Amino acid sequence: MEKFLRTKGSVGDLPPMQEPPRGTFEPEPAPRSRELLASYFDLESPGGPLHAQCTADVGRRLAQDLPVPVYQIASLGLLRQALKTEEPGRPNPDDPRDLPVSLRSARWQHLCALTENWSGLSTGDRSRLVTALAKLGFWKTIAALVPADPAGRDLDALRLAYFRHNADAQLAGDARSAAAAFVRARGVMETIARTEEFDPAVRYGAAAHMIVLCAKGEKQKALADMRYWLAAADDVADRAGVEMEPLHTSIYWRGVAFIPFFEGDHAEVDRQLQLAEKYALEAVASADGDTRLLALENVHPVLETSGRSAKARGDIEGAERFYRRMTEWDPLDPKAHVRLADFLMGESRIAEAREAYRTAAGLGAPYASYAHCQAARCSLRLEQPDQAHGALVASATLDRQALSPLILLRDISTDGGLAPLRQWAVDELAVRLRAAR
Repeated sequence: MEKFLRTKGSVGDLPPMQEPPRGTFEPEPAPRSRELLASYFDLESPGGPLHAQCTADVGRRLAQDLPVPVYQIASLGLLRQALKTEEPGRPNPDDPRDLPVSLRSARWQHLCALTENWSGLSTGDRSRLVTALAKLGFWKTIAALVPADPAGRDLDALRLAYFRHNADAQLAGDARSAAAAFVRARGVMETIARTEEFDPAVRYGAAAHMIVLCAKGEKQKALADMRYWLAAADDVADRAGVEMEPLHTSIYWRGVAFIPFFEGDHAEVDRQLQLAEKYALEAVASADGDTRLLALENVHPVLETSGRSAKARGDIEGAERFYRRMTEWDPLDPKAHVRLADFLMGESRIAEAREAYRTAAGLGAPYASYAHCQAARCSLRLEQPDQAHGALVASATLDRQALSPLILLRDISTDGGLAPLRQWAVDELAVRLRAAR
């Protein structure tokens, strides 16, 4: 699979992009990001991919003074950056208070009021607010509000610390700083898993999450750490006195499956992921209105992990089945279609991959630029370069840090009539490389 090259320079350092020459390519339709991700701007719009529905649910819970859970699908900084690049003329706040008052929904205004009143909030309300800010991808706001070393050992205080360290990782200017912040966040999760006073379900989930967080670094040390946290999770469950809920058990089995994966025991990985799916579907079946989205969302990563596992053990049909189920389970999430398309591309099923990439590109942020570029690569492999030009222009326009679409456009625009398009690609490539120095 060819790499999708991007600069590490700041988009803010770039001059306005010159319009690509009209008449040299067929423009692609605009992505549906603003429609499908409206909840990221109002905390209330229904619909869209599951992660957007969860964002609206966070707004509901925040407005009704209900507990705000930590949803599994995180909002990385890349999402807001992609939204900002797609439609620079529309409001794209870096902080919730940047959104003009006239454009704020009631839930958004409540979010802003809580943020303004930070000093007057209890630790519990601060925790709820920061959980909402993290779901919205407002990492700079979290870093500005939460001290670098938050005090307190109760669960809400530890959640604040965890999100502050995650904010530091998101905002880090280099890999070393990001890794250091990740280690601090992992330390907080370890504290949660070890604290006897916390609810067993909380500790059980934290211990299972520690298995995943430890799956990095030198293999033998990672395995030892993961086995330790497996034993810790099992001990919490054994002493809880009640059976863990299906959702928590599903998350547990998905985390535990990392251990046999590291050991190369693909049959055991398959068995454990089947259990993760079994409990995930049980959670969906038994969910009430308040827990339904938590259960629905959980199925998405279970299917994704199962697809990767099937591919790793050589079960190509199984992998495709899981990836297609992802697109059926969460059809408006472009990531699901990208995962399927990447799989099909790897299997040299180029025409099918192109259709999946095109679907992802149409759905939008944060995968539109990558998906357009990959669709263009498919067109080139299918010897249909005329269908690649518009996709490459769209890719370059939707992500001003992207280099791959400009390089490809430069290299394929050899026909005399495409000279203006080639020159545009050359000039814009030079601008991006110069800004990255």
